[in-house]
Amino acid sequence: MRTISAVVLLLAGAFLLASCDAGFDGNFNENQPPNTFLTVNEINLPDDVRLVSQINISWWGDDPDGYIVGYEFQIGDDTDAPWTFTTRTDSLFVLPIEEGNTDADVRFSVRAVDNEGAVDPDPPSLVFPIRNSPPNIRFRGLETPPDSTYRVFSFGWEASDPDGDANLNRIEMALNDTTSWQSVPPDVSFLTVRIDDTVTPATSQVFLGRALNTSELSFENINLNGDNTFFIRAVDNAGALSPTVSHEWYIKQQTSRVLVLNDIQGDSEFAVLQQHLDLLRNNGIQQFDIMDISDGVTTGGRRVVLSSAFPDRSLGSPTINKMLAEWDHIYWVSNNLDRNIGYALELTVQFFEEGGTMFINIPTRDLPADNPLFQFLPFQRMEILPSGQQSFFLANNSLIEPTEFVDNPPMLQFRRNLLSYYPLIPFGETVPLFEADFKTRAAVTGFINDFDGSKLISATNPDESILFFGVDLREFTPDSELDRLIEITCIEILGFQQ
Repeated sequence: MRTISAVVLLLAGAFLLASCDAGFDGNFNENQPPNTFLTVNEINLPDDVRLVSQINISWWGDDPDGYIVGYEFQIGDDTDAPWTFTTRTDSLFVLPIEEGNTDADVRFSVRAVDNEGAVDPDPPSLVFPIRNSPPNIRFRGLETPPDSTYRVFSFGWEASDPDGDANLNRIEMALNDTTSWQSVPPDVSFLTVRIDDTVTPATSQVFLGRALNTSELSFENINLNGDNTFFIRAVDNAGALSPTVSHEWYIKQQTSRVLVLNDIQGDSEFAVLQQHLDLLRNNGIQQFDIMDISDGVTTGGRRVVLSSAFPDRSLGSPTINKMLAEWDHIYWVSNNLDRNIGYALELTVQFFEEGGTMFINIPTRDLPADNPLFQFLPFQRMEILPSGQQSFFLANNSLIEPTEFVDNPPMLQFRRNLLSYYPLIPFGETVPLFEADFKTRAAVTGFINDFDGSKLISATNPDESILFFGVDLREFTPDSELDRLIEITCIEILGFQQ
C-alpha cells in the first residue's frame, strides 16, 4: 500500500510541474473607452428663430467591455472648463448668456465614464442657439401697504422668468429714487420696512421674509407726512430687466406713544371721537396718533371685515403686529363689539409682549359664549338673561358703583333708561372695577324686576394690560366725572404717557 501511495504522489507532482512549465498563450486585452451619444445631433433653425435658454438635454452611452457608471458634461467652448459628473441621462439646463447680451450660441458637450474610469475620448457636442427673455414681476395679491401707514409697512411680490426661474439673478428695489437701486436674492419675495422717524432725516431698517430676518438694506429717501413710491424690478442672469412696477401710499410721522383707534361707525362718529380726545387732553395726553378704522358695516351679527386702514389680514403677522407694537398704549373706542375689536387677539401679540397697555370702550351686548372675543377681553362671557325676561334694564339717574379696587371713584350717572346692555361674567382672576345696577324687564308685563346675577360693567386682566369699560360715555349725565374715569383707567391703572 505504501508503494502505491508514493507512486500516486509522484505522478501528481510531475503533472503540476509540467503544467507550470506549459503556461497560457495569448495577450491581455486593455480596457476600451465608452461611447457617448446625444439624443439630438443637430439643430436647424431659421436665422431669426432661437431657443429659450432653459433647455432639456438628454444623452446615453455604451461600453464595449464593461458598463457605464456615469457621465460628465461641459458647457461652453473653453476646453479647459471643468467637467461636471452626473449619473443622470438627461437634465434641465439654463444655458448662460453673457450679461448685457440677448443672444448666444452655447456649446454643450457630454462624455460617458465606464467602470474602469475611462472616458469617451471623442465626446459629442451640440451648439444651442438661444435667446434670453426678460423676467416678470408683480406685487402679490394684497401684500402692499394701505393708503396710509405710520412707521411699518410690508411688500410681497412674485417674480418669474420665461427661461426658468433659475435664470433669475436678483430683485432690485428703490424708494422714491430710481437712481439708487438696492437688491436682494431672487428667492426673497417679502420684506418689511421699519422707519426711524425720531431722527432727521428719517432712516429705516429692512427685514426680509415673514420671519423678519435682519438685513443690511436701508432706505433713506423717505417722505414723512407725504406721498411715497416703492419701485421693484427683476433682473436675470443676462442682465435683462423686467418692467418696473410701483406702489404709492402716504407715510405719516408718529408723534406719540399713544395710538387712538377710532372704530365708531355712524353719523355721530366725529362727535364721539372728539369727546374721547378731549378726555385724553384733560388728563395730560396732548399728543396722540389716530387711525380711523371705522370703515365697513356689520350685518347680521357677523364680524365686520378687517378695516382697510390696516394691511390685509393675511399680514397680521408680521406686519400689523409689528406696526401696532410701535406704540406703548392703545385707546380703542367703538360702538359695536362686532367691529374690528374681534381681530385684536391676532393683531396685538407683539404689542403686549413688549409691555403695551390697552383701554377699550365699547358698549356691552348679548354675545354667544363661544365668541372668540372672550379669548381676548378680560372677562369670561356675558350674563344670561333670565327666562321670561325681555331685556336687562338700567334706570335713568342710577349710578355706576366702584368696586374695592378703585380709589377716589368718579360720580357716573345714567341720563336715561337703557335696555341693550349686558353685565359681564368675570374670570376667577379678573379684576372688577365698576358695576351698574342691572335689573330685568319682564317680556309680557314690562315690569322691572331685581336681578341677582353679575352687575359687572368694567374690568381689567390680572396684569392690568387690558382694561374694558362697557358703557358708551355719552350715556352719562353732563355732570358725570368722565375726566376722573379716564384718569383712573388710562393714567393710574394702564400708565398712559404721551
